[in-house]
Amino acid sequence: MLLALSCGGGNRNLCTSKNIRCDNPLICDPDDGLCKCGGHGGVVCPAMFICDSATNTCQSTRCAGIDCSSKAGTSCDVFDGMCKCGGTGGTVCGATESCDPAAKRCNPTVSCSERACSRNQTCNLQTGQCQCGTQMCADNQFCSPGEMKSCVPALCNGVHCAGANVCDPNDGYCKCNGVICQSGEVCGCPPGSDGGTCSDTQRVCRSGSACTGVTCVNGATCDPVDGQCKCGGPGGPVCASNQICSLGPPAQCQGGAQCVNPDGGMKVCAGGTSCDPEDGRCKCGGRGGTVCGTADAGMPAEVCVSSALQQSCRRPCDIRAPDCPTGTYCFFDSSAATPVAYCATPTGTQVEDSACQSPTACFSGTPPRAMHCNGLALGQTGICKPYCDVANGMAGCLQVPRAQICQQIAAAPAGSNYGYCQPQ
Repeated sequence: MLLALSCGGGNRNLCTSKNIRCDNPLICDPDDGLCKCGGHGGVVCPAMFICDSATNTCQSTRCAGIDCSSKAGTSCDVFDGMCKCGGTGGTVCGATESCDPAAKRCNPTVSCSERACSRNQTCNLQTGQCQCGTQMCADNQFCSPGEMKSCVPALCNGVHCAGANVCDPNDGYCKCNGVICQSGEVCGCPPGSDGGTCSDTQRVCRSGSACTGVTCVNGATCDPVDGQCKCGGPGGPVCASNQICSLGPPAQCQGGAQCVNPDGGMKVCAGGTSCDPEDGRCKCGGRGGTVCGTADAGMPAEVCVSSALQQSCRRPCDIRAPDCPTGTYCFFDSSAATPVAYCATPTGTQVEDSACQSPTACFSGTPPRAMHCNGLALGQTGICKPYCDVANGMAGCLQVPRAQICQQIAAAPAGSNYGYCQPQ
C-alpha cells in the first residue's frame, strides 16, 4: 500500500486531504483514510487475505495449494491453512483419530478388523467407519437392505415389550436376553436368584407361573407373562371390570365408563385397537396402551400390531400395490393377534423357500421384493413365499423354472385376495 500525505487539515474527506492512494482493488474510506475492500464502510483485509472486487469480500490465500485428500473427511481452515474436521473453525484430528464429516468430530480410529458393524452395514477400509451404502446412520437409525441401502428410523421405535423382554435393535422383536420366549414362557431371573432380581443379561425364558390360581371369565385368557386376563389371549387388551370381551375378530374390550356411545351402544375401535375405559380413546393394547397415528395428508391411519410379546403401531399397506416409505416394504403378518399387512424394514434376506422366524425376514434385494413368511406362529417356523394376487391366478406367479399357483393366505381377511405362490 502506498501512502502520500499532504499538509493541512480540516477536510472531512481524509482520502483527499491526505492524498491517500490505495493499491487496486482496495479503495480509500473517506471517513478514516484506510484502504479497504469495498471502500467506504468496507473492511480491512487481514494478513493472508486478498480483496475480491466482485463481491467486496476478503478471500483467504492460506488454502492455496493445500491438499487435504490424505486426511479423509477434513477440509482447509481459511485462517490457518490447516486440514481440520469441520473445516474453518473445526478440529485437527490426532494421529489415532479419524474425521466423521457428518458430525464434524474426531473419533478414535478403529481398523475394520476390530470393528463389528450393525446389520446391513459395512466397514469403510479407509476410515474404519460403518456405512449403510454411502451413508453413515445415526445412533437412532437402522440400515435397510436393498439395491440402494438407506438409513431408516430404528426398528425399536414405538415397540412396547411385554414383561421383562427387551427390544432387539437388529430386528425390532422383543427378546429375553437375545432369545424369543415361546408360548407359556416368561422372561425372568433364573431359579435361585437373589430376591428374584437380576440383570437383563442373566434373564432366561422359563415356564410362567403368573397364572397359578388365576381364573379368567367372559372370554379372556390368562397371560403367563404377567398373570393378567386378556381378551383374545396373550397379546390382547386387558378389559376393565365394567367391560366385556368381544372376541371379534379382532378381540376388543367393549363398554365401560368412557367407551359407551351417546346412543347407548358400545364403542367399536378399528385397526386392531381397543377402547380404553379411562378416557374412551382407541389404543393399541386398550387400557394403558398407545394411541396409533391417525389418517393424515392422504396417508391411512396406523394399525395396531400385537402379539404375545409386543405391541406397536404400523402404517398399513396392500401387498398387491405397496406404497411404503423409502427403505420399508409391505409384509403380511400372520402371527399377529389381528393378522394385517403393514410397512416395515426388512430384518433378514431369506430367499424363496428358506425358513423364516419373523414376518419381515423374507426379502430379496435385486430387485427389492418383500415375501411372505408362510405358516409363521409363535414357536413355529415359516417358509418364505412370493406374494401374489389370488384374482390373477397362475398369472400372478412366475412359471419358470416350475409351474406355480396363487393360494390364499390362510389368515388374510376375506376378500383381500392376498396370496402366496405355491408349486403345483
